[in-house]
Amino acid sequence: MAFVITKWSISEVGALQDGNYVYIKGREAGLLSWLLSLVGIDPSVSISVNSKTILFEKGSLAGFDKRVIPIGSVCSTYYGYTKPWQAALVIGIALLPAGGLGLIVGPLYYFLNKTTSFGFIENSGVSNGIQFKRSVIEGKNLSEKDALKTISIIQSLLEQSNEGTSASANVDALTGLNQLYSQGIITAEEFEEKRKKLLRYI
Repeated sequence: MAFVITKWSISEVGALQDGNYVYIKGREAGLLSWLLSLVGIDPSVSISVNSKTILFEKGSLAGFDKRVIPIGSVCSTYYGYTKPWQAALVIGIALLPAGGLGLIVGPLYYFLNKTTSFGFIENSGVSNGIQFKRSVIEGKNLSEKDALKTISIIQSLLEQSNEGTSASANVDALTGLNQLYSQGIITAEEFEEKRKKLLRYI
């Protein structure tokens, strides 16, 4: 299911006021969902990304789901878009006899129903993706350029997290190396050689 965007904010230079680098909120498409959003009970989805976690929240009339994914457990990101050319063609042909109405409605349907998707894949192989399309009522749209920016931010946070993990592992290794040297298990030359290698990555 594709959601229409109601809020979209990203920051490439630093966290936003709420501590997130990315915040996107969408609702289910349709007039009923929009009317429900006016009273705060709309079926909606949101994604919040900070330096440590990605938070998925999804609500419907039947219930609510929240998923917190550590940023370090993400291995890759993706984005793309699709356009319903087949449905637009069928609509255009079907309405063509009606005074050429299909020549207007078909292309209009094609351009207004473009769906942009983006998401990420966890180390476990679980894929988490979401699709958005233009909101006619709110007038908001997530273009490929916007999706690419969003993915770039998540990828940057992922790389920072991995660097931090590597540095922490090397500090632990250095501590262990000190213990080996103090116990006389390795020589001073071996200790110095390994210490210099580890210090390059801290």
